[in-house]
Amino acid sequence: MFLALLAAALGVASSAPDASAPKAAASAKAGTLIDLTPDFAEIADQTASLSDAERVAAFHARFDPLLPGYFNGKGERQPRFDVTALRYLQSWPRQRARITQTAAAFGDAFARGQAHFRAAFPDYTLTVPVYLVHAIGQQDGGTRTIGGRTVLFFGADVIAALHDETTIGPFLDHELFHIYHERYFSGCTVLWCSLWREGLATYAASQLNPGVGDRALLLTQPQPIRPKVEPRLAEAMCGLRARLESSRREDYAPFFLFGPAKGPFPSRYGYFLGYLLAAKIGATMPLQALAKLPPDKVKPLLAAAIDGYGPCPKPDSATP
Repeated sequence: MFLALLAAALGVASSAPDASAPKAAASAKAGTLIDLTPDFAEIADQTASLSDAERVAAFHARFDPLLPGYFNGKGERQPRFDVTALRYLQSWPRQRARITQTAAAFGDAFARGQAHFRAAFPDYTLTVPVYLVHAIGQQDGGTRTIGGRTVLFFGADVIAALHDETTIGPFLDHELFHIYHERYFSGCTVLWCSLWREGLATYAASQLNPGVGDRALLLTQPQPIRPKVEPRLAEAMCGLRARLESSRREDYAPFFLFGPAKGPFPSRYGYFLGYLLAAKIGATMPLQALAKLPPDKVKPLLAAAIDGYGPCPKPDSATP
């Protein structure tokens, strides 16, 4: 019933666009930081007395024209997302103080983060618009394509849940490295490309923040990854080797996405594997040189680093 009512409410809401809404991401100026967290607060407050379906419809009416594809266009996953969006709207009174405080501090943190990153990479420039949003739990940070354009998003809700003053710096280094790295490593879409992107960004954060631990590198989410993977590295690398050329989401997901683990290793363990491989390759050249390697140079280096962990372990003969 909720979904049917939502469909009807969306039909009404979509006919009344808000002419006063901020500029859409597709036309926003590169290098600017746009804070849309007050818009979420306004929608949550203004719709508090409406039905569940009307609240979600109002949310989409406000944000979908601004960020097409970020909160909508999710296909079969859209109904589940909308249920989650409703839950966040309903919980706003309890979460307001924490998320508002995070959003208020983010501008200064981002400015410091850019200065810190530029000290290591003097040729860094912010070439994309940046949005601070209530991400409905989707991400703490990362790029998305909006209207054919790359946009850097930061989710104040997830940052508030995961980060503090000890982790925000390495986190920003990780995300800014992705922006920088894209200049030199683009057009590569299979699994090993993601392994290199995420592994090298994690390695970069560790190098730019000497002494930080796994928590600051987000290698403890959703659970500590190292203790589960390190004792079985040869097995983990074997499974990775078999999927390096895959472009299938079902192969990608266990390595890089949050979700229930479907094997012996925790979700997102590809970040740890990529980090180890980047560190191994990084022992032979400086970070600034690693960042500028094109795909055709990276691929054989990754393959050799993986092979360095030895052949696939033989199955346990005691296992039926």
